[in-house]
Amino acid sequence: MTVLACLGAGRIGGEVAFLAAALGLADEIILHDMYEPVLTAQKLDITHALDIPVSCDTKRMRDADFCIFSAGAARTPDIKTRADLFDANLPVAREAAEMLTGFGGHLIIVTNPMDVFTWYFAKHTGLAQEQVLGFGGLLDSRRFSLALASAGVTGDARVLGEHGEHQVPIFSRLEIDVPDTVRNEILTDIRGSSMPVIKGKSGTIFGPAYHICSMIKDIATDSHRLITCSVPADGAYNITDCALGLPVTLSRNGAAIDDSWIFDDWEENKLREAADYLADLCRRV
Repeated sequence: MTVLACLGAGRIGGEVAFLAAALGLADEIILHDMYEPVLTAQKLDITHALDIPVSCDTKRMRDADFCIFSAGAARTPDIKTRADLFDANLPVAREAAEMLTGFGGHLIIVTNPMDVFTWYFAKHTGLAQEQVLGFGGLLDSRRFSLALASAGVTGDARVLGEHGEHQVPIFSRLEIDVPDTVRNEILTDIRGSSMPVIKGKSGTIFGPAYHICSMIKDIATDSHRLITCSVPADGAYNITDCALGLPVTLSRNGAAIDDSWIFDDWEENKLREAADYLADLCRRV
């Protein structure tokens, strides 16, 4: 029996709860949200669709197999970068960490700045670092694949680095050489790819929810699938003092970093920029 807890039951938390239940990835849902009307509405909406227990008892969070942290302020068109949400969402993260005392499952971070809060929860919950994952790499990689396709390029699209302005699309693993000018154009494209969704419907929902559920499935089924997601680097690729998107394999033990990738100079420089930027933010937590 798999229990899924969602700390933050709004757009993404609620959609993850419903989708995980509909896909058979969760047998019981635990929801929490500071806004009571949303909490009640999401509970009712799920139970009107599916025969699944839905609880709002936060004391049971510690018994969950998976927890999604998606609480706090979301990005709007007026918020320039995800990192600008740091001050607003740090108190929310601190409260969530207290609620997760005794939690022993896998924690997937959604709230922005996602990489910084991945670092925060890895350091302040007592969980093994392999059990704390930031989801953004899969979504960024999907957007990268669409940008490549529009440029007539096919191949294995992966994005590392920050889930934000300092994301690092990996071109050297493609079958063709992509010049730096084209790389920079594609990077600019994928940096802004979420904004039309945010402007059109006040936030991304389907993409994050789908990729989060795919991570839950990978862990639950011990898939050992190679993905990119945010994890504490702790020396991998000579990066310390921050969490950021890296290649990992997912299993029942969580995320294991694949430290065998070789980067070209453009990628190496971008990854170092991302690490330095995130390390400065992570020092604040």
